[in-house]
Amino acid sequence: MNTQTVEITATGIRKILNKYSPERAISEYIWNGFDAKATIVSINFEVDSEELDIFKSIRILDNGTGICFEKLSENFKKFYESQKAIIKDSTSGLTRGKNGYGRFTFHKFARFAKWETSYFKEDHIESYEINISNDNLKDYTSTVPVACNGKTGTCVVFEDISTDISNSFIESTLKPYLKAEFAWFLELKDEYKIYINEVELDYSSIIAETDNFPINVKNKNGQDLLFDCKYIRWSRKINDEYSRFYFLNTELELKNTKTTLLNKKGDGFWHSIIVVNNFFNDINSDSEEEDNNGQSTLFDNAENRKIFRDLVTDVNEYLKNKRKPFLKQQADVLINKYEDEKVFPIFGDNDWDKARKQGLADFIKGLYEVEPSVFMKLNKEQKKVFLELLNLIMDSGEQDSLFKIIEAVVDLNSNERKEFAKILETTRLKQVISTIKLISDRLLVLENLKKLVFNHELKAGEVKHLQKFIEKHYWVFGEEYRLVCSEEVKFEEALRKYIYILRGVDKKTFIAHPDKYKEMDLFLAGTDFRDGKPHNIVVEIKNPTTIKKITSDEVTQIKKYIDVILNVDMFNDSNEFWSFYLIGQDYDDIVGSDILNLENGLLRKRDHHCLYVKKWSEIINDIERRLKYLLEKLQIERTKLSTENTLECVMAEVVNNSAVLVPSIY
Repeated sequence: MNTQTVEITATGIRKILNKYSPERAISEYIWNGFDAKATIVSINFEVDSEELDIFKSIRILDNGTGICFEKLSENFKKFYESQKAIIKDSTSGLTRGKNGYGRFTFHKFARFAKWETSYFKEDHIESYEINISNDNLKDYTSTVPVACNGKTGTCVVFEDISTDISNSFIESTLKPYLKAEFAWFLELKDEYKIYINEVELDYSSIIAETDNFPINVKNKNGQDLLFDCKYIRWSRKINDEYSRFYFLNTELELKNTKTTLLNKKGDGFWHSIIVVNNFFNDINSDSEEEDNNGQSTLFDNAENRKIFRDLVTDVNEYLKNKRKPFLKQQADVLINKYEDEKVFPIFGDNDWDKARKQGLADFIKGLYEVEPSVFMKLNKEQKKVFLELLNLIMDSGEQDSLFKIIEAVVDLNSNERKEFAKILETTRLKQVISTIKLISDRLLVLENLKKLVFNHELKAGEVKHLQKFIEKHYWVFGEEYRLVCSEEVKFEEALRKYIYILRGVDKKTFIAHPDKYKEMDLFLAGTDFRDGKPHNIVVEIKNPTTIKKITSDEVTQIKKYIDVILNVDMFNDSNEFWSFYLIGQDYDDIVGSDILNLENGLLRKRDHHCLYVKKWSEIINDIERRLKYLLEKLQIERTKLSTENTLECVMAEVVNNSAVLVPSIY
């Protein structure tokens, strides 16, 4: 049998390396230096004196271990196979120039390459040269090593440089590429540096965020093992590099790496985590990261495997927390992008449609924060269809259908499904619309209150209409109150309800006061505290149609209410404050002369209570001020809110309205 040897030609090598760009080719030589344990790699471009933007040569110098002459054939003779790939470097944990063809990539930017290398042999240093020409890539020549003084390292000199390599190439192409290629590696320890024309490569522009944090993991004896961690978020993707953990010992030697759980999420959350502790000296460098059962084989004993597993779990949890605010920012970017691309469903300019559009945008943001990959790789037409589909499902409330659609695109784990369900629950358009309707209905209530008190032709009654209004819409006095009772409730019953609301105690109460059978129009208890005291309100209203002006008789009536409350210990102690309101169309001159502050109608002020005499116009103006921001935000034309002009229709709008407050079940 005649055995033949398959050979590769220089042309074949060029074809295989055709994908290499000049900047990527240069980075291969830098990696070769770091793989040789260099800490500093310098790149120097020598300008042709006649043509200032044309380079005569490029020199890449490192302070590594050099190329051992005795192993030269292993490093240079074989194509697509490297001794570095066969013998794993246990001190670095990661060898980049492992394919054995990086030395040939110079053909993308130069005609000749020469290696001037010095290496340590026994008790002295020897140096020699290696030469390769672009004309015949598969052949190399070398000189005989000679003893020399100096340090180990390699300088690769490239000559007959392509005209594509210019100052513009260095600034706009090479430097950005090298930043993205080496930033993660340069972060491992301060000694690692790259210089370009004697200026250190500054990659700070691609660092978006950093954080130093400790992780404590307990061993089987309950002792804390402290790992020093550094988090880096990159502003752009690192070249050909996943988001990883980098495990170093305290000498900052890289012992191993592991991908994080947040790769291929489609969110641009590019990150690295550097973890330092001598614990990683015990890594079994000859093993795979996991066995067939998914168990880590990096450590030989079970305790170390558990510590490592707990460590990775804690750091992944840290990353998830870091990712949340980032995703919120990216969600806003996504919405702005969709606006610019005009892929949103078409909505009208009315307030209803504005609310629907905002509801859809909020839902898209929430969905993006749970699973951003849903929005990956969609062209413009696909985005339009997908957003229209989301809008239809939001309007219909078919949550299960949406789950099926999303899970057909990506796999949601149990936690992601729960988060997604929460998003649906909190951003459902129905809730947004009901909120808008509530605001609109409150404005409607305000318009109808004006009709009841100012349109005397309606002949609104005090009990049948005004009290009914206040009973349904006591929010006009503040959001923090709960209804204790309204008309036709005696003081003893009011006290029993008040004690139940305030203290949760339900028992029969007795009042020894001659006015205990009086009936308050409205009694509200505060659900929050001001200055550490519950704040309560008692309201007495007067029909503006029948009582044109409040007189001393009406003031005397509400003062009797005050007297009952202030003289019943169970009703009123030093920890409670009361506001009493007497509301009517106007007040006469006698009452007006007694008012201490005309601006807010204050008639009496004591340590534990105040008495106000208010006009209906003042009450309505107070509500107007409170709703002003809503009016400006929604730009609702209040004149169009209510078209009803009969008393029956006005009261129907007042009662059948989402702004009605339903009292707590007693």
